[in-house]
Amino acid sequence: MPEEKENSKEEIEAFPFIEGKTIDLVAGNSKWADLLCKWRNNPNVRHYDRNMWPLTLEDIKKHFEPSPDRRTRDFVIFTIYHKHDKRPIGLVGLEDINWVSRTANIFATIGEPDYWGKGIAIEANKLLIKYSFTELNLHKIYAGVYTPNKRSLRAVEKLGFEKEAILKEEGYVDGVYHDIHKFALFKRDWIKLNQKES
Repeated sequence: MPEEKENSKEEIEAFPFIEGKTIDLVAGNSKWADLLCKWRNNPNVRHYDRNMWPLTLEDIKKHFEPSPDRRTRDFVIFTIYHKHDKRPIGLVGLEDINWVSRTANIFATIGEPDYWGKGIAIEANKLLIKYSFTELNLHKIYAGVYTPNKRSLRAVEKLGFEKEAILKEEGYVDGVYHDIHKFALFKRDWIKLNQKES
């Protein structure tokens, strides 16, 4: 009986928009809404994302509905799809895109804790950064990281971001006010960095 249930599960085909080594970046699928709801509400996953309000499945599904009042797209979100395990494991994207100044905030969430600490967020961000500079022609990508989020602080530096500022006691996490470190990566610096690596 359990085997029948397993076989009857509908498999969702993932079409890569950007191909990587371990993961692909794919367009979101409304059939994964329950998974996104799980990630957004998981206390461990949302800890440094600062999702302070609970989200229902209906809230998540609304993200997949077309919005007639949104004339210019100000965000791009991809699902991180693990190629070997054939499953979605997180999200990566750009928000607050300013098409005049050509800037955007970058973010990533590995929703499945089994995949934490395996370099997947770095790979996903590298793919997104390349897309941002070579296809969207952005000039600057920025990120903000809370002081206690040591893993993300290391990650932004590995990706070539430079610290621009520290906003004192800007974020409230676990009953304590923490500094937020602001980082930026310019297209010109990303090009130089990639010339050195190739």
